[in-house]
Amino acid sequence: MNILTTRFGLIQASESEIYRIPEGLLGFRSYTQYLHLPDPVVSGLSWLQSTTAADLAFGLVAPPLAVSDYRIEIRPGDRAALELHDDRAAMIYVVLNRGGGGLTVNLQGPLVFNPVRRLGRQLVLTSSRYPVRFPLESSAGAPPATPTLLPGLTPMRATA
Repeated sequence: MNILTTRFGLIQASESEIYRIPEGLLGFRSYTQYLHLPDPVVSGLSWLQSTTAADLAFGLVAPPLAVSDYRIEIRPGDRAALELHDDRAAMIYVVLNRGGGGLTVNLQGPLVFNPVRRLGRQLVLTSSRYPVRFPLESSAGAPPATPTLLPGLTPMRATA
């Protein structure tokens, strides 16, 4: 299958590489098929690229790169939807956002994937101590609260 993207050009992928997110993502419910691609420049960054919308891609990072003690509980309904029998097999990511305040990650809406079944789901942590916009970079002059994952904005591409 050929997938045209605005960030990576033409990508050839097999059906077995496609992740299905049956309920879509918040604000993007009609897009349900994605490729998960490592960023070619920035270590620790990956992309969730829509297979049907060339310009729709979400930057992802593993939660420990933003918050060392990030923990979530996968509820039974989410586990069933993901066909996940062992939580340890799950891949968990948080979505990057770029705005006037710099780079943030959404810790309240993590993405959980079952890599065996190629299924994904966005969780909404309603009673969470985690914010929707957690800053990745500290303010100028202050010591960084977390390790610097992304060396500035230059390697980043615009996200949806």
